[in-house]
Amino acid sequence: MNDEVRDALAPDGSIEPLDPARVIAGAHRRRRTHVLATAAAASVAVIAIATGGFLVRGDNLGNAPAPANHGPALTAPTPTGTPSPVETPRPSAGFTPQAPEALPSTASSEKVPTSNPQVSATPGSPARLTPTTCRVAAGGEPAPGSGAKLRGTASDPSGTTIVIADGRYWMACDNTYGTEVSARKPATLKTPGVQDNNAFAIANNTVETVDGPLDHFWAAGLLPDGVATVRYSFADGETVDAEISNGFWLMRHVSSIPPGAHDLGDRVRVQLLSATGGVLNDVRLNWGTQTCAQISHGC
Repeated sequence: MNDEVRDALAPDGSIEPLDPARVIAGAHRRRRTHVLATAAAASVAVIAIATGGFLVRGDNLGNAPAPANHGPALTAPTPTGTPSPVETPRPSAGFTPQAPEALPSTASSEKVPTSNPQVSATPGSPARLTPTTCRVAAGGEPAPGSGAKLRGTASDPSGTTIVIADGRYWMACDNTYGTEVSARKPATLKTPGVQDNNAFAIANNTVETVDGPLDHFWAAGLLPDGVATVRYSFADGETVDAEISNGFWLMRHVSSIPPGAHDLGDRVRVQLLSATGGVLNDVRLNWGTQTCAQISHGC
């Protein structure tokens, strides 16, 4: 600092001599300016260094560049905690939530035993049964003509059996076997005797019911003289009295036991009774030869 004062006080031949007080004041001003400039530069350097260190550390800055030559960048570990639940989108205005479709009930497919096995479950509608459709089912056999009249009917929930006749022939038909008319072979109007066992032969068909496949039996014929009751007994323990109508009888029965139970050891029993209950005939039908009395199809 003394050198600066001395230089400032040195005489300058090109100018007039200066006042010493003014020279010293000017030197002080130049020194203060130099000191301030030096301090300002130092402050800038400090700030730059601090800022650089701040950026190098990346404190609280997610986008700071990684420092060079410090090895590979570290990978953040995968969090192992329970992930936050995803928010379920809310339906927009005016949207009506749909109720879930109901699953089909498994109980509805199970068969429930019924006390009435005659309720048929055979697919399709029963065959239309009239004197005309019955005559057609004769299949060319000598049969009642176009003038045939309905002489008797027997019905239950599983179907219907009818008898038709004209002045020469009679025949019986049934519509329990699906959509096909079953026909008994036509015959003349000759009254059978009480010992004519073939006159009481039956037809046997397996039909579908709500209890599964069961045997259906049906029969019809002219009523012998002196007979008031035509009674059938079956292997399921049931006894059925035929219906009497206009000199004819008609019988139908759906067994309550599975098919095949009516074998040779359990033949169908037929009893002919008088008006007083006397037994005029008591016979067991031969299985096969006297249990398939129909011509429209087999048994």
